[in-house]
Amino acid sequence: MENRNQFYDLTQSEMLALWKQVMRLDTPRRDCAVEWDDGIDLDALLLTHIKQWYAHQLATAPAHLLPIDDVKEQVTLTASGGLVAATIPDHCVRPVEWRLAGWQRSVTEFLDPCTHEAMLQLNEWTRGGDCDPAIIDYGFQLLMTSDSNEPRLEMARCVVRPADGTYQFHSDLLATIPEWKPTPI
Repeated sequence: MENRNQFYDLTQSEMLALWKQVMRLDTPRRDCAVEWDDGIDLDALLLTHIKQWYAHQLATAPAHLLPIDDVKEQVTLTASGGLVAATIPDHCVRPVEWRLAGWQRSVTEFLDPCTHEAMLQLNEWTRGGDCDPAIIDYGFQLLMTSDSNEPRLEMARCVVRPADGTYQFHSDLLATIPEWKPTPI
């Protein structure tokens, strides 16, 4: 279980203030007024960097440092010939742990469709089945095998993008902010 005590749950303005503090861009002096009209819009630039940083963290950081939700009630399953296609909700960034009823274990490693292991799952004689399940990750659709004609999800844990637009992450990710180098567009 994740330690939720060390998690941040910040609004956009709180996240902007945190970034300014971490990057040493905040202005601690408030006893004077400074006007500048030929500089960049620092807040707009930082907000762009924040969005890129957070999207990158959701996609690549260790899952225990990010918001995780069991979305099994929101997943649509379609079964045919021993294969089960699962369409996951839009707010899911990546799967973490999935399990169909009848499987002997849950899956935490998801296969790239271009790998040899993924190709083996498409053949009824070489696929893992209920004793050694595997899941191929196509992005917003996962392909898995099941011996059941009516598969049912027991668990579908995913890293999720918070629906309310907040930034939720573990405090350990703060150290990655100063080194963040966004990819040029």
